[in-house]
Amino acid sequence: MHFDRDELNASVISSLKSPKAENRCIGRNFMIEENVSDRRRFDVEAFLPRSRNHLAVTAVYFRESVQGRSRGHLSSTFDALKNHLAILPESAIDPSWKLNRLERIDGILEMIGLGFEELKKAHERGDNKRLSKFVNVFNNFPGNRPYFCVVNSDIESLLGKGDWLQRYIDCVGLYHHYPYDPNEPALFALMEYSAGEIIQQARAQGIERCFALPTVLESRDNAAFCPTPRSSGSGYAVNLREPNFTGSGVREMLHFRLDYSWEHVIRVEKWSGADLPDVEPAGENHLDFLRRESGRDDFGIIGA
Repeated sequence: MHFDRDELNASVISSLKSPKAENRCIGRNFMIEENVSDRRRFDVEAFLPRSRNHLAVTAVYFRESVQGRSRGHLSSTFDALKNHLAILPESAIDPSWKLNRLERIDGILEMIGLGFEELKKAHERGDNKRLSKFVNVFNNFPGNRPYFCVVNSDIESLLGKGDWLQRYIDCVGLYHHYPYDPNEPALFALMEYSAGEIIQQARAQGIERCFALPTVLESRDNAAFCPTPRSSGSGYAVNLREPNFTGSGVREMLHFRLDYSWEHVIRVEKWSGADLPDVEPAGENHLDFLRRESGRDDFGIIGA
């Protein structure tokens, strides 16, 4: 992604020289991003015209254009004119697919005065009253932020493991859940739903194409995010732990914001944490995977 504003390009380049690995990874992502159209980039550059910092500009763009301030907002992620390089065709999505995403719920439970054990028991009993109160906090959040999701069939084998939550966080590249406080375990809910449910809710709001490849404009400076080559059928999550990854990858997409049902809650779990993964080598391993997957030997090589 190359800005027209020279000062923003200079800001990206300076991040590549940062002593912090996270900053270098984020800068790399801006350099290799191929799925931001010229029209969308032009819109980004209209924000904070006096700023010389690319992260400040894109943070405001996320808040105002990607997420917005109301539920009626049309996210630029699903604007067919602005984001045509990243929006996926209807034919790329099978409505029967089961999708899932992991939600951090510590703050949610505090807001509604519900204890974790109480929520867990409500889930075990199928208590739709308490579970509906829980998911309605997500549903009432303002704006129309796109949701990252993965395809259930790509990760279902790890869900049978005793340490499934740790494996999930690392396999799906959820680096933003690190670091952690071992004295205060983090709390999560795993949500599962069908692609068809998303399509139905999106069409009710006039959105026909409601899935897209993630770009740096939606990643919110996650150092473990990695863009995908242009014309890919899916993004892929960065595996934070497995060196020399040779598998088929976990597909990662964005979808139109979904109103959760209490039935979408399939697991609630706490996590005591783990050692911080080394994000930069994980990103390099992931780029090797993307080159093999796409046949693009030059993808992700800055200056190529």
